[in-house]
Order: sequence, then C-alpha cells, then structure tokens
Amino acid sequence: MVTITVWACYITYTIIQQFIAGHASSVRLAIEAIVYMLVVTGLAASAIAYLITRIGYFYRSRGHQRAPRIMLDEFIGGKMPSVTVLVPSYQEDERTNRTTLLSAALQEYPGLRVTLLIDDPRQPKTRAARDMLLAARALPGQIEAELKIPYHRVSTAYAAFDEQVRYRGGYLVVLEDMRRLADEYRFASDWLYDLGARQEMVDHTDTFFVEHLLQPLAVELGQISGALSKGADEQVTLPLARMNQLYRRLLAIFDAQVTSFERKKYVSLSHEPNKAMNLNSYIGLMGGAYQEVSTPLGTALVTAGPNRADLVVPNPDYVLTLDADSVLLPEYALRLVHLLEQGAFAQHAVAQTPYSAYPGSATRIERISGATTDIQYIVHQGMTHYGATFWVGANAVLRKKALDEICETSYEGDWAIKRYIQDRTVIEDTESTIDLGVRGWSLHNYPERLAYSATPPDFGSLCIQRQRWANGGLLILSRLKDQFRAKTKREDKNRFGEYFLRVNYMASIFWSSVCLVVMLAYPFNKDLLNPILLLVSVPYFFMMAADLKHLGYKRSDMLRIYGFNLILLPVNLSGSIASLLQLLTGEKSAFKRTPKVRNRTTAATSYLILPLALIVLCVYTAWRDIELHHWNNLVFAGLNLILSLYAMIAFVGLGNTAVDLMTHLRDWLIRPVAPKKSRKKKAPKKTAAVGDWATVLHYRHEHGASAGQTTVRLQRNDAGTWKADKSSSSRAHSFEEFSFFTVFQPIYNMISGHVAGYEALTRFADGSNPREGLEAAAERGMHVALDAALVQAAIASSASLPNGTWLSINVSADLQRRPHELAPLLAEARRPLILEVGGTPAPELAQLGGMARMAVDDLGAGYETLALVESTRPAFLKLGLDSIEGVEHQTARQAAIRALVEFAEQHGCTVIAEGIETAAQRDALVACGVAFGQGFHLGKPVPVERVLTGVGGW
Repeated sequence: MVTITVWACYITYTIIQQFIAGHASSVRLAIEAIVYMLVVTGLAASAIAYLITRIGYFYRSRGHQRAPRIMLDEFIGGKMPSVTVLVPSYQEDERTNRTTLLSAALQEYPGLRVTLLIDDPRQPKTRAARDMLLAARALPGQIEAELKIPYHRVSTAYAAFDEQVRYRGGYLVVLEDMRRLADEYRFASDWLYDLGARQEMVDHTDTFFVEHLLQPLAVELGQISGALSKGADEQVTLPLARMNQLYRRLLAIFDAQVTSFERKKYVSLSHEPNKAMNLNSYIGLMGGAYQEVSTPLGTALVTAGPNRADLVVPNPDYVLTLDADSVLLPEYALRLVHLLEQGAFAQHAVAQTPYSAYPGSATRIERISGATTDIQYIVHQGMTHYGATFWVGANAVLRKKALDEICETSYEGDWAIKRYIQDRTVIEDTESTIDLGVRGWSLHNYPERLAYSATPPDFGSLCIQRQRWANGGLLILSRLKDQFRAKTKREDKNRFGEYFLRVNYMASIFWSSVCLVVMLAYPFNKDLLNPILLLVSVPYFFMMAADLKHLGYKRSDMLRIYGFNLILLPVNLSGSIASLLQLLTGEKSAFKRTPKVRNRTTAATSYLILPLALIVLCVYTAWRDIELHHWNNLVFAGLNLILSLYAMIAFVGLGNTAVDLMTHLRDWLIRPVAPKKSRKKKAPKKTAAVGDWATVLHYRHEHGASAGQTTVRLQRNDAGTWKADKSSSSRAHSFEEFSFFTVFQPIYNMISGHVAGYEALTRFADGSNPREGLEAAAERGMHVALDAALVQAAIASSASLPNGTWLSINVSADLQRRPHELAPLLAEARRPLILEVGGTPAPELAQLGGMARMAVDDLGAGYETLALVESTRPAFLKLGLDSIEGVEHQTARQAAIRALVEFAEQHGCTVIAEGIETAAQRDALVACGVAFGQGFHLGKPVPVERVLTGVGGW
C-alpha cells in the first residue's frame, strides 16, 4: 500500500508541477518528464509485483496441508499411474549424471522408468568428450545393477511373506513376520548409508546429495525398522494390509528401470541443438514400437510390430522431466502424482515444486546467485495463489494427456517431427505454459522444497545462463491474448492480477534493465528528482531483506543482490535485444548451453567492458552531481557506484577480468592458422554407366551415409544434347547434379491383404519436394534426361523387391514421346511393369508393344473418366484423393464409384484407389468393388531395405 500510494502521489504531483504549473517549459523538458514518469512506473510495477506475490506465498504456506504418510502408503498399495522420468543431458560429467539419475531412481514410486537422454555429439572431437559420452552410455546399466541388489532381496522376502500368509489361511501375521520385515528395512537403511559412503565428494552438491537425500531416507527406514522390532518385542502384530503397504513401499524405493537414449543416432528425429527438442524427440516415440532401418541418409526409426521392434517405448500416464544438474527428494514423484490423481486436480497439466539452490556454495557469486533463485521460489509460489503459474523447466511432473493436446507436427523431408514443448524461444517452458492455458489446462506449484538445482559457480557461465533467461519473454508476451480469448470463450473469468503478474514475469527483465540504464545514464531535470521516490522502493528492499533472512541468508545480501544485478545489466539487455531481433527477422536465437566445468568459464568481452563502463559512468555522474549540487541524485549515483564496484571485485574479480580481457585480445590479434591440406592427387573414382542410357551417368554408393543414393551429372555438348561426363573438363561449370533415392509404396489387394505391387517414388537427398526438383531440371532443359534417370534408378532398385509383385513407375509426357529411349530402360526390368502416364497417354507409347501395361489417373468420377477408359483401354485406373474423399459416409460417391468399377471391368481395366488414410475408407472402397489400394493407412513409401524387413506395410 505504501508503494502504490507513494507512486500515485508522485505521478500526480509531477503532472501538476510539470504540465499544469508549467515547469516543463520546452519540448525537451516535457519529454524528460514523461520519460522519467514512465521509468518510475516501470520500476514501481516490478516492486509491486514482488510484494504482491510474497503475500500470495504466505497465504499458500499457511493453507498448505501435507498428505500424511499413511495416505501415500495406501496410494502405493493401489493401482499406480505409470511415470517415466526423462533426464536431458549434454556433455555432463559422470558424477553429475550419476547424482541426478540416483535421485530419480530412488524415488519412492513403483515401476519407475528413468531414461537418460544423451545429447552429446556422436563423433567427439576430443578425448574428454569421448570419455564423457562413453561414461554416459554405461552409467544407466551400472545404476540399475546397483539397485537390483536391494530390490531382489526385498522382493524375495515379500514373496516368502506372501507365501507364508497364504499357508496360514490368508490373513494371519505372526511376530516373526514383523522381525523379518524389520530386517529388510534395516538392510535397506544400511545399503543407503553405504551408497552415501561411496559417493565421490567434490563440492557442496555431493554433500547435499548425501546429507539431504540418502541419509534422511536411511534414517527414516532405520526408524521404521526399530518400530517394527519394538512392536514385535511387545507381542504386537500389524494387520496384513499394513504389512503389505510397508513391503510395497520398500520395493518402490528400488523398483526402477534405468536406460538411455540418443536421438542423434537417428535421421528420423530432430537434431535441433536445444533441450526442448531432446525431450520432444523421445516423448514423440512414446506408445510405439520401432525398428532401426538403414536409409540412404542414415539410420532411421520406423514403426514396426512388437515382435520385430528394436525399441519399444511405453506410453506413461505422467512424464517427469529433470535437468541433469538437479536432484529430487525421494517423495517428489509420489507426492506430486498423488496430488494430480485427486479429483480437484483433474484439469492440472503440470505439477512442480520450483527448484531451490544447493546450500553451502563455495563462491560468493554462486551464493548470491542461489539467493536470487530461492527468492524466485517465493515468487512462483505466490503467482500460483493468483492463478498465474508458469512451468519452470528444471523439474516438473507433466500429464501425458495434456502434452498430447498441445502437440504440433511438422515435417523434415519425410519424417514427422513432433513438438510438445515449444522451442521457438530458449525459455521453452514459458511458451508451453501459454499453450496449456489456451487449451484449458492449469498448473500447480507444490508448496514444499522438493527439488534442488546447481547454480553456475563463476561469472562466465552465469552470464550464459542469465542471457538465456532474458531471451524469449518479449516474444511470448503477445501470446497472452490467445489465452485471454480462450478463457473468454470458455466463460472463465479473466483477472487483472493474473495478467499483470504474467506480463511482469515475461517482460520485467527488459523494462527494469532499460529503466535502470536510463536513470543511470541520463542527467534528468533536478525538479523531477524528489526524495519521496525513496519511499517507493523502501518496502521492496525491506521485504526482500526479510525474505532473505527467512531463507537462511543475510539481510545485507539484499544490497549484494542489487550490485549483482547492476553488473548483469548488459547480460539482461543482450538477451532482450536477441528477442527483439528474432521478432524482426524471424530467425531463432541460438540455444547456448550453460557450461558445466569445474574450473572457470571465460566471460564475453562486452559483459566485462560494459560493467566497467557503468562504474566509470557512476563516477562521472557523482562528480557532476557534486558540481551542480544535485544531492538527491548524488545519493543514487554514489550507491550504484559502491555496489557495482563491490560486485565487480567480489563476484567477477579484478584478476579474472584482466585475464579474460587479455585472452580476448590475444585471440583477436593472433588468429590460428589452419594446417594446409595436402595436395596429393586423388585416385579417380571408378564409375560405370548403368544400362545403356547414353545421356546419363549414375554413381550408386553401396556403403556409408549415402548408400542407395544415385547422383546424376549432366553436361550439354556442342550439338545441344546431353551427354555423360567421363573426363575432367574445363567446362565443369556447365554440369548439373541431382542426388536422389527411390522409395516404394505398397499396393495392396485389400480383399486378401497381400501386397500385389509397388509404386516407385523419388526422394531428393536435400529433402526438397520431388516436383520442385523436376521443375528445376525443366528450367535447365534437362527434365527428359533426369526423368529417364529416375526411371532407370527405380528399375535397378526394384531388383530386390519380393517376387510375384509388379512395379509401377511414373513417366513424364516428354519421355513418353521418346519410346526409342524409354524401351531400353524398361528392358532392364525383371518383373511386370506398369507405366503411370497421368492423363491421356502419348500415341508413341504404342511402339513399346507389350513391354508394360498402362495406368491412367481418373479425371473425376464422371463422363471424362469413362471416356478416357473407353478410348485408351488402360490396364489400370487410379482413383485420386478427390475421388475417394468422403467415400466412407457419402452414399452418392459410393454409387458413382460402383458404377465406375463396373464400367472399368467391362473394358478390362482394374481400379486402384490412392491416398487411403483410414480403415473406414478402405472398408468403404472394398464394399464398392475396389480391390486394390494404396495409401498411408496401408503402407508408407519406404526404401527397398525397409520393404525387405516388412516395415511400413499394413
């Protein structure tokens, strides 16, 4: 109330003084007054937002009721929803990955599946990178083997207990059962103590893992063991249901399957260098069975039956995401999933507890950075009170059903790329929050500290992290209107408080940084500087100091945080400018990962020079204020000077600053010279023409990344015709090159369910549309030669297709008119051929005799198609997408197709339906008499290798 009242009074007073009393006597003074009031308003808005959210935090803390342990044990004893934990990792050292995976695997949740998503380069350039990759691959198996020891022991004991109870009639528990269960809890407790003793202790994160995760869990299990033993000594036995609960709880701690996955192994998955697409790639595979298949562009994952699958990915009820530098307390998954399973939370898509910083930091900057993280915990809890929760991506439990609703699918070549978590900005979780809100889902922050994450230990790595945090909020800001409209449409109430806090969360880094820079850099009219302004910020600083004390820090750390934010001004502005550039150009900002190194990361030159320039500016401003007797402004300038100078010395270090600047200067002056490549003459490649096509030279690679790929190189001779290149020529610039490979889509006999033939289709190696490639060739006058090459490659590739099937190939109109050139190509075929000629075939095709049968496309199920069949007498008529659209429910279309099929049969023509995408379409077409069909529902176009493995079919 103080902040709002003082701000309102100052704005009112300034308007009266400057514009009514006439102190703003010039345009410059009027602009100064307006700008200064905007600056004050922006800074006051951020202060008010913090003060409001901390009130919400206290309301939530007071009203929180923790689910008792007995309720959680009953939950474990029932039918548990499935949970998969995903840990995205990029070049993390083995110790960090191990700690994170253990914290996930030791969750008190049965049947947990933990997957390490390794995103390291598959071909490391250094030995250290190679060792990291090999260690990451081996780690899941090592952890799972460790967990099997206690799990097998407890599961054996539980099975023996169950057998004994059944032997006694199915209900009686004896004192010896109590003692055996106590022994199992004691063994589990000792095992956890031993695990902690084997932990490599490098820094405070390892100490926290042992003292706050392993030891408390071991202590609790030991207490339960003691209670069971004491109860048995007092001749008391627990009910059978409670004994089962205690056994299942102990099993749940060690019941985890730990695996790894590398998306960069597969060309069918996105290789975008960011965490969001690493998660999306695996989430997109959930619920499927896949086979690894070699394609001309690399290994791909394609759908397969369970019996042939190399990879089966379960479809869980919940996905738990966890950054590789974070840990979870043992009850995290259990408490949050238990919460989401309650009826009141059925529309909540995300449950999380915003992460806290590891206590016990070794460096000043890590401690102060951790303090800002812990302050953000208060902010996020408070925002939940006002319905303005944001997903914080370091850890969260996500409802898979909600992720499916916000999924977007795009295509890279022939591969479908699914996006659940948006990667348009580098704060992907914030934009996904809006996506969920648009679709009516809510988010929840659990008011307990159950997750902890590492803080960058030096200024260089911290700059990278904070620059990423500042980049993206401005881009997402405009999407709030989508959520506003969606809530209005659902007749949900749009509250001002929610949108005020959301706007502040996404944009306050930008406007606060700009406002602070303006106040520091520009000498405003002294009439605008009023001592009352201090009261606007006093509540903010006093309350933050109190909160820091509550969190275990010092009240004086509030001043250190202010100085810390001063030297981060260039970092925050850099991230905001990157957002604006992306908004203007549409080009995504590069995703910069926070370095995970034990030594120091070099800070960027601008992040060192600009804070020093800020200090110089404060010195100059203070000197000018003394000269001009601007005592109010002198206090502000002097405070900024002292705190920014302290921050540079304490958090960056003068020695580190000098070393980093000298390093950048050296790199600028001394450019590394790349070693000269040896000029040894390469042995000429052995090439051979395929068939006797005189105008085209084919190179077919049987091994490597380009296996199965065909390259066509063409050159025009003096006569104007195309010839093959067989020697090095001074006119090499006149060559045109097209690289492609052939895929085959099955044509099914839909009555018997067997494949009758295959249609050969072309895919260009650069991922472009085949039609675009042919049009580009036509512009260069080489479309006939290229089309002939496509036909020849299709026939050559079809040699391995299953016996007893025909081959359907597409032939352009121009090539149809050259039967003397087409005939030698068709002669190479070892199976029946069908020439798909589109509309009316060229008369010259009659010269081919019986070398191939013809297929024509329908012109619509009307007179034109009937006339085409009667005049050309084709062997096949292909019904396109337009002709079969709606056939599953339109009786008129069904009648037209029946009539067309009957007419075609009378003229010796068989109808084939194309583009069948659903089972309903297939069944309707069979009912209409169409026996043959093709489409994505029946089988996708695949390379010949996948045809031979039975992949891609119906």
